[in-house]
Amino acid sequence: MHNTTTIPIIRLMEVADRELIRLNFKASALYRHSKEFRNFLKYCGENLIENYCAETGSQYFKHLYGLNIGDPTVKLTKPQLVTRCSIRFLDDIFQFGYALRYSHHDYTVPLKYIELLEDYLTWCRKHNSSEGTIRVKRTKIRQFFSFLDGRKISFTNLTPADISDFMTTLCRYHRATVHVFSSVLRDFFRYCYENEIVKKDLSVSVPRPKIYTEENIPETWTNDEVRQVLAVIDRNNGIGKRDYAMLLMAILLGMRAGDICALKFKNLDWNQKLIIYTQQKTKKVNSLPLLPIIGEAIIDYLKNGRLDSNCDNVFVRHIHPYGEFQSSTAISENLKRYMRQAGLTVKKRKSTHSLRHTLASELLQEGIPLMTISNILGHCTPKTTSVYTKVDIPALRKCALSYGKRRASV
Repeated sequence: MHNTTTIPIIRLMEVADRELIRLNFKASALYRHSKEFRNFLKYCGENLIENYCAETGSQYFKHLYGLNIGDPTVKLTKPQLVTRCSIRFLDDIFQFGYALRYSHHDYTVPLKYIELLEDYLTWCRKHNSSEGTIRVKRTKIRQFFSFLDGRKISFTNLTPADISDFMTTLCRYHRATVHVFSSVLRDFFRYCYENEIVKKDLSVSVPRPKIYTEENIPETWTNDEVRQVLAVIDRNNGIGKRDYAMLLMAILLGMRAGDICALKFKNLDWNQKLIIYTQQKTKKVNSLPLLPIIGEAIIDYLKNGRLDSNCDNVFVRHIHPYGEFQSSTAISENLKRYMRQAGLTVKKRKSTHSLRHTLASELLQEGIPLMTISNILGHCTPKTTSVYTKVDIPALRKCALSYGKRRASV
C-alpha cells in the first residue's frame, strides 16, 4: 500500500479498522478514532472524494479548523489534537502501509520475539548497561518489533531496505531521538550477528543521523522558581521530607535522578562529609560534598519520615512494598506536582535533569573552570559538559580558554 500516490477511501478505512484492532487500543481511544473517522467519511462523501492522497488529511483539517495541520506556531485545542491524531493515523497507513503508535507504553512485543529481546537485554546487563539504558533499549526495540509485525516482516529475512523503511517511520521524531534509535538498533544487530541469530551483520545498514547539538538550548531554572518549588513541599510528613532532600541533591549537587534514587547508606561518608557513589550511567565513581543543608534534610527524613524497611537505599517508596524506586521518573513526576502547586508552568523539558543544566550554568557564571564543572557533574569529558552549559556562551568561552591555557602549561 505504501509508495502509492492515492488509495481508495473505502480501502483505507478497512485497513484503519484492522490496525485499531491489531494495536489493541483502549476503548476510549477506539471511540475517539471511530468518531473522527465517521466525520472524515462524511466530509469525503459531501465533497465527492473517493481517493486518499498525501494532501487529503491536511485539507480536511484546514476545512474543519482553518489551520495548517503542521504549523508549529499554533497551540491546538484538545478537539484539534484529537482530529490531528486520527489524521496522522490515516497518513501513516497511506505512507507506510500500517499505523504507527507514538507512545512507547503501547507497543506489544509479538510472542516470537520476547525471548530474543530478553536474551539481548540480559547480555546488555552483563556488559554493564545501566537500568536506565536497559529501559531505553527495551522501548526502542519493542517499537522496531511492532514495525516488523505491522509489515509482516520476518526478522530472519530482514533486509537493509526494511531497516531504511523503519527509520523513515521516525520522521516525526526529534533528531536526537532518531539518533538513539539508530544507536540501539546497531548494537542489537551486532549482538544478533555475533550470536549467529542472523547471517548478516545488519548494523552497517542502520543510518547514522547527524546530530546538531546547537539546535536545542537546555532548559534552566531561575532562583525564584527553585525557591517556589521548595517552598510548597510539605515537610511535616515523610513524603515531603524525602522529596525535599532528594530535590536538594539535584539542585545543589546536580546529581542525576537515577543516582539519587539508587543512593545507599554506604554512599554517605558522614565523617568526611562526602557522598561517594558509582554513577549508573557512566559506571564512574563520583565524590561530592555532603553539604550541611543536604545532610540535615537527609537526617530529618531518616529520623522522622522514612518508613521501616530493610532496603539499603536511603530513599524508599512510601507505598507498599516500602522498597527502592522502580524508576527514576518518580522524581520528575513529583517535581511536576510541586511545580503545579507552586503555580509554575509545567514544561516538557523542565525536568529533574534540567536542574543539572541550571547548576552548570550557575557555576559557569561564577567563573568555575569547565573541567571542575565536568567533575562535579560526573562527566567523562569536558565536551559532554559543554552541551549542558551552552545556555551561557560567553562564560563557556572563558572557561574553554582557561582550560586550554592550563592544558598548554602542563
